[in-house]
Amino acid sequence: MNYIVTSYVDPDLDGTASMYAYSEFLRKSGKNSNFYIEGKPMPEAEIVCDMFQIDLKPAIKIEKEDRIIVTDTNFLVTIPFVNPENIVEFIDHHKITESQEICQNAKFQIEMVGAACTLVAERFWKNQVEISRESAILLYYGIISNTINLKAKVTTKRDLEMAKWLKEKCSEINAEKVKEIFMKKSQIRDSLRAEMETEIVWDVKGKRLTIAQLEYANVEEFLVENETKIREILQEVKRENQLDYVLINCVDTLDGYSVILVIDEETEKLIADLLKIKFCEKKAKTGELILRKEIFCLLEK
Repeated sequence: MNYIVTSYVDPDLDGTASMYAYSEFLRKSGKNSNFYIEGKPMPEAEIVCDMFQIDLKPAIKIEKEDRIIVTDTNFLVTIPFVNPENIVEFIDHHKITESQEICQNAKFQIEMVGAACTLVAERFWKNQVEISRESAILLYYGIISNTINLKAKVTTKRDLEMAKWLKEKCSEINAEKVKEIFMKKSQIRDSLRAEMETEIVWDVKGKRLTIAQLEYANVEEFLVENETKIREILQEVKRENQLDYVLINCVDTLDGYSVILVIDEETEKLIADLLKIKFCEKKAKTGELILRKEIFCLLEK
């Protein structure tokens, strides 16, 4: 029996790293396994692979009889290329969805840690399975990326422990490389709108909402040159999608804080009350780092 580990379309570093490493864990546990990437990994995954000369060799396609394991998501809408009937396992750190009702034969590990990579790293650690250099590097930087260098509030004790363990497993992991990765990630490779990830529209209590996010080193310097353009894009997104609220969360990946931009009074009041922050000219700087997913969870509550 063949096991294919995959994640959502165009996976980020956490999704790419967790599927790569978990397929290694399965092989070392005696199972025939590979991973499969639908679309193209996000730039940060490419940065890490290029920096450490890691050659991703995914399966070319998923065969009809393959058993599927999904990491870093349990939202079925994000894996339209997978037959739900073939899914045997989910490993994820996002809230549970309708997948539990639909995929009744699958095992679920849904735990609120900072990264799916933490859950996969624990498999190696708990079962005393030797981890390769490549998997150690990918899992470590997957944790670092998802927790913004272990500074985000989503960071748990388990994330810290696994990051420490992975670092001990590979001498190539160090603080200088972390900074270099974040700096390289801060270079715009596509259009600014694409970098802002504005295309997801949520419905919260009957209101249409988009929360864009940028993760940059030295974010305030970046905003000096790009704030006007960012606001124009937010206006376009609001008009095109007929939104009630639109905002962008600009995360400083080096110093660990956020700058939130809004374009209308309704969104300003909503976010000011929600996060207990003050806006000046429709811009607010947080005292600590906050991520888009945290803002959305607060809005749902």
